[in-house]
Parts: sequence; structure tokens; C-alpha cells
Amino acid sequence: LLKQLSGAGIGFFDEPTTNLDTERRGSLSRIIPQVTANFDQLFVISHDDSFDSMTENIVQLKKDTGEGTKLVTG
Repeated sequence: LLKQLSGAGIGFFDEPTTNLDTERRGSLSRIIPQVTANFDQLFVISHDDSFDSMTENIVQLKKDTGEGTKLVTG
């Protein structure tokens, strides 16, 4: 919708697998690259690792009760 209305080649998916079973999560992770192939940037915000194989970059955050949220480094 964003691309159609503004011409911006950016997509955001925030927790797209919420309430999906394993089969549907896998199907969604396979179809998103197809429907967003013409996008310049794609952001998937998720607790689910179904999208790890389709990404170029992964940013992981970890909640630390003593120090707040931190960036996980490899």
C-alpha cells in the first residue's frame, strides 16, 4: 500500500506471523520476498526466526532486566 500510494520502495511488516501456525509462518516467509521484490528496503520486525533465511541483515535485541534492552552482537 505504501509503495502504491507514495512510490516509496519501502515495506514494513511488524510481527506478521502472530497467531499463525508453523505451516502458515513458513508460507508467509516464502511469499513476502515475491510480493516485495521491487522494494528497495524491507523491514520485518518479529520474534519469529522464520525470516532469518531471507534477510541480508539481522538486528537482534535482548532485554536485560538490569540494564534495559541491548543490541546483541555476533
